[in-house]
Amino acid sequence: MNKIYNVIWIDDEWEKMEAFKEECEVIHKIYLKPFRTQKAGMEELDKHLNYWDAVILDAKMFDESENETPQLKGLKKAIDHINELSYKKRIPYFISTGQPDLMSNETFGQLFDKFYEKEKDDSQLIEDLKAEIDNSPRKQIQLFYHDAIHNLTNISPNATDNIIDIFEAMHYPGSHPDFKPILYYNQLRQILECVFRVANKVAIIPDECISASGNVNLNQCCHYLSGNVADKLKMRYGKQGERVVPKHIEDMMFLILNLGNINSHTSQLSKEEEQRLINYFDNMVFNSRYLIYSLTLQLCEIVMWMNRYMANHPNKDENQKKCVKLESIEGCNKEISEDEKIGVVDFDGSLYHHLGENFLLNKSLIENRGWLGKKVKVVEFDKNKKNNKYPFFAFKIQPVKE
Repeated sequence: MNKIYNVIWIDDEWEKMEAFKEECEVIHKIYLKPFRTQKAGMEELDKHLNYWDAVILDAKMFDESENETPQLKGLKKAIDHINELSYKKRIPYFISTGQPDLMSNETFGQLFDKFYEKEKDDSQLIEDLKAEIDNSPRKQIQLFYHDAIHNLTNISPNATDNIIDIFEAMHYPGSHPDFKPILYYNQLRQILECVFRVANKVAIIPDECISASGNVNLNQCCHYLSGNVADKLKMRYGKQGERVVPKHIEDMMFLILNLGNINSHTSQLSKEEEQRLINYFDNMVFNSRYLIYSLTLQLCEIVMWMNRYMANHPNKDENQKKCVKLESIEGCNKEISEDEKIGVVDFDGSLYHHLGENFLLNKSLIENRGWLGKKVKVVEFDKNKKNNKYPFFAFKIQPVKE
């Protein structure tokens, strides 16, 4: 992985140091964004805090306007502001000065024990800056998960910040004592939505899954990719039994979508759904940190898998041909063969007892009769009216003798 460093540079005479800027960018991949005032540089830092890795400060700089005289006041205000942001993210800063009066000033040296003389100390500044950034938790996370972050960036550049936040809390919990997993659950749904939006551009997800107002129906997208009947939209991917995603990707998508029995079609949860999710976490989850960590890792796998699939299936026309329109959901029942009605009762590891990929089974019935792992036959079934991953509900089943 090629390391890239994004650095804010505040210096009222930065144009005179083009050679330094070019060396940083061409040789060391340190991309400097120059500002002539303290105010402009700090405003940029506030807007995109997670993007910036460090700040280089001139000793005497303009404070708020280029009509001022460069003074130490701007340096002090910039440092104070960077320190105030440390509760969100620690940003290293480096003082680079060319003023000879300051370099010989004992008071300045006591206040800022570490500073660099322009031109003379440029190499040391570059070396120290890279070492400081490389040792930061956030940069370490970017290195640990560079493949996943690269794939996430291809899906949505904004998606990476939340994923890095979660992984940073996982690997460096002492630095994030106030990390609240409940705040990130909906972010994972939003990233899943981004995956579906990108897939829609090449018709791997059909246009019908996105409403006229632009909302993505997450539930129907998951069904379609999994080869299930997208009952609300009356469509299916390919022939009966065909699918886009393998079973483990299907299970991961539905787990992110259905956790806590929250079956919202969109990534934005209502207040009622948020409260149900909070209650589920409080009552059913032993450690919500572990759960959000595992979901995040699974989401990375989904993103990487889908990116590869989209790269291998870029032909929009061919992808559109796989979308099968159905006259009615009732008509779909006739496509369930007799062989598909017989099988071993399984538990999908998250919420549901099921038979194959078509039938949701009554949990109480299965548990009371001890039929988990047993062979049964579906006698009567109907369309599943709940928004989960199995298109049909088997309301009458019977055991099958081996």
